[in-house]
Amino acid sequence: MTGTIPLGTAKLIGETIGRALFFPVWWYSRGLAMVSRAVGRSVKNQYINLGLGVWLTNLFVPMYGATDIAGRVISFFIRFFMIIVRGFALLLWIILVIVFFAAYLSLLPFSVFGFVYHVFVF
Repeated sequence: MTGTIPLGTAKLIGETIGRALFFPVWWYSRGLAMVSRAVGRSVKNQYINLGLGVWLTNLFVPMYGATDIAGRVISFFIRFFMIIVRGFALLLWIILVIVFFAAYLSLLPFSVFGFVYHVFVF
């Protein structure tokens, strides 16, 4: 019995190596799809949280029922200003999400490079 690897151990080693080799494929297929969906949900949720759609829908509706010309003009400019501010906030959120998405895409290659560099160079 000396010199042979038990069947269970060989299977465990083979499965571990197989999963380690499959991991990059998963990272850029299923993992990428999951992260892409999460990015889309995040941007959509932020759009809803900021209420940008409500502000855009009610842009020409006078605030507080003020139907005179001054009330309509003031309401328009206040809502227009809020749309600009909230749109800028959404744009910053989209940029932040894109940065994190790019970090996800580049994390695996940098990790593999760092591992190979430290194992074979040092």
